[in-house]
Amino acid sequence: MTPRDPSPLLNIEDLTVSYHRVPAIHHLSLSLSRGHRVGLFGPNGAGKSTLLKAVAGLVVPETGTITIANQKIAKAAPRIAYLPQRESVDWDFPVTVRGLVEMGRYHHVGLLGSFSKADNEAVQHALELFDLAPLAGRQIKELSGGQQQRAFLARAWAQEADLYLLDEPFAGLDKGNAGALAKALRTLGEQGKLLLVSHHALSEATELFDMAVLLNGEMIACGPTAEVLSPQHLECAYGTAVYSGGHHHHDRA
Repeated sequence: MTPRDPSPLLNIEDLTVSYHRVPAIHHLSLSLSRGHRVGLFGPNGAGKSTLLKAVAGLVVPETGTITIANQKIAKAAPRIAYLPQRESVDWDFPVTVRGLVEMGRYHHVGLLGSFSKADNEAVQHALELFDLAPLAGRQIKELSGGQQQRAFLARAWAQEADLYLLDEPFAGLDKGNAGALAKALRTLGEQGKLLLVSHHALSEATELFDMAVLLNGEMIACGPTAEVLSPQHLECAYGTAVYSGGHHHHDRA
């Protein structure tokens, strides 16, 4: 494994993003290093999806800068993997699991380049790492939700992404799939990747994430998960009425 790089991989300074002139995120600054699984928490409308889209380069900030390993996002695009909420992905796209993972190699080989032995090995390794080798020939539309999520992670691994941005990846997953996804996230963290993952179930936070960011339009807290999700911070983010000991669920089936 590569040694931990002490300098932050993701650096956000004074970020403001507005929709129709209403700020969704205002004056947010955040530095995160490799090897962390960072949970992104906050009430609905807190700006979690907006933050992920801004880091993915999909929305234009009104103020501030975002850099990945000191590079602007546009230059760092191959290092970023972004998975939006499930319902906004076209899982009917006709491609096999292996074909999807192979797409992760395109920026290495070019669209017309041919796959080398190293490319094929990278694809095979990604399939094995995320327990997808037996499903390699299946169409992605035939997979369960959790298998689809893992196929996306395998593509990002083949792409050699460093930063994984996942928007509510656990929503609607059954226990088995959620467990497999949690295992995949742990593996990625151990391999020195940085994960920024929006999530709504506070009760699962400490087992899934070693760090947390609590948002409500602005940053409320950032640091080790248990410290960030303290009763005082949660009251500040959610208001007293909403927070009742970690059972803050909006499960979407």
